[in-house]
Amino acid sequence: MFYTLLFVSLQRTLYSDTGADSMKKTMIRLLYVLLLLWTTALGVSAGDNVVEYDRFRALSSEELMEKGRTFYTQRQPAQALACFTIVSERTADTAAEQQLRARALNNCACVYKFFYFDYTQAYEYFTQAYDYCEQTNYQDFLPVVMVNMGDLLNDYSVNYNSKPLAQQAHGMFEKCIDKAVESKNWELLTTAFFNLANQNYELELTKYHDILFSKEIPDATPDLTYVRLQYQGIRHMQQKEYAQARQRFEQQLQHITTRWAPERDSLASLISIATTYRKEQKIAQSIDYLTRALQLTVDQDINDVSASICLQLSEQYRTLGNDKESDRYHQRYMELMEQTHVSQLSHIAELNYINALKKEEAHTQVLEQRQFMQQMALLAGLIMLVIAIAFSLLLWRKNRELRERNKSLYEKNRQVIKMEADAQQLRKVYSKSSLNDEQRESLVLRIQEVLDDADIICQQDFTLGKLAKLINSNTTYVSQVINEKYGMTFSTLLGSLRIKVACQWMDDPARSGNITIEAIATGTGFKSRTAFVNTFKRETGLKPSEFLRMAKSTEVSS
Repeated sequence: MFYTLLFVSLQRTLYSDTGADSMKKTMIRLLYVLLLLWTTALGVSAGDNVVEYDRFRALSSEELMEKGRTFYTQRQPAQALACFTIVSERTADTAAEQQLRARALNNCACVYKFFYFDYTQAYEYFTQAYDYCEQTNYQDFLPVVMVNMGDLLNDYSVNYNSKPLAQQAHGMFEKCIDKAVESKNWELLTTAFFNLANQNYELELTKYHDILFSKEIPDATPDLTYVRLQYQGIRHMQQKEYAQARQRFEQQLQHITTRWAPERDSLASLISIATTYRKEQKIAQSIDYLTRALQLTVDQDINDVSASICLQLSEQYRTLGNDKESDRYHQRYMELMEQTHVSQLSHIAELNYINALKKEEAHTQVLEQRQFMQQMALLAGLIMLVIAIAFSLLLWRKNRELRERNKSLYEKNRQVIKMEADAQQLRKVYSKSSLNDEQRESLVLRIQEVLDDADIICQQDFTLGKLAKLINSNTTYVSQVINEKYGMTFSTLLGSLRIKVACQWMDDPARSGNITIEAIATGTGFKSRTAFVNTFKRETGLKPSEFLRMAKSTEVSS
């Protein structure tokens, strides 16, 4: 829209009758043509980029990674980033694809850091690569990501003098060194030590000597001689042997064999040489090497380091009393801080904190989910336990009722057997009786008539003697007839008849609504509740309460 309005404005000026002179019109025509050519070129370039991006998407992940590395080496960041981004966004189903995706995420971060100086974006990609390596258990590549992330955090600590992040970065480098030794990844070892020791002249060296100078490391390892010289130079610095330290740092410039960004090795050596001169108070020589280092950052477009070098130059010119040069480099320092977006580093501490919070939150969610599952399992266990207890109680109750019923049946059978034995014994006794058949039949009728009267047999004082008196006979004859007719003794027969009356009462809705077991026992002539219950169970196999409950439920259902 902006370009359209600009074209219209130029055309109106070009063809208007405002009386503009020919020189002005000529300049406007030239500007119009240049603008047209520029916008056309932009359109073609954008179209070419779209076509090229589509062409990249048709390539395999392996081909894209190879192309991306080539573009990176040739300092073509846009094309490199396009290749790595496509791979990082693809779905990875196999282990090989997952490894390529992890490397692509790491490489995207490197492009943002070393070419665009977008440290925020670089940190986010490094974090994604780190988490993805842990998620897919890609342990071999994890140290590489840690080195790069540590380098980023170290940049922050240098530019903003942040000790916590410096310690975190150094911790990452040391873990990488341990991992490199364990896996015999010697190139990773040299890279990690270079980052750990770079401008860290107070580094505790003793624990790294045997590692760096191990004969197990092949001589062809990239930057092996360089980092050994770095170790020796720092050792001389700590012993205040600055000339010997400077000699080692100067030798470094002849032994740079790293495959990635060798100019950064040269830059580190130049800064270290300048530091030795500064320690000897040879400020002019220190400024000379810092100036060479600054020129290298300009030539190689290493703008993320330029600002810190300008700041050192400003401080050292101030030491010499040259305020003009000091102010000039300080002004340049401020401009570079803005131009190279180093100010974005201020977000890294926040991002680092947020990333830690996210991990803690994810860990908390896992713990909460695990706790929820444990609670559900415990609740399910408690429910199952309650069900089991209830089932056990029900089973125990049923078994108890069954045992009582079996016991009742046993007692009933036992009583029958006893009654049968008693009857046999009585028959033997009564076989000598003088009672004839006619008398016997007459007694049976009179006895049955009395026993059919519930009001009489349910009297608590009803006995064999009272029955004999009611039918004008004696107890011997009455007992004999009852035994012969009913096959049981008088007391057993009386108890059976009374239980029949009790059952009739319980089945009668008019009675059973308000009747109690004690009232039934008393009403049917039993002297105690216990005697009634025992006799009832012997005759029916049930407790009176069970019979009464069944009678009431039958009444409700009907």
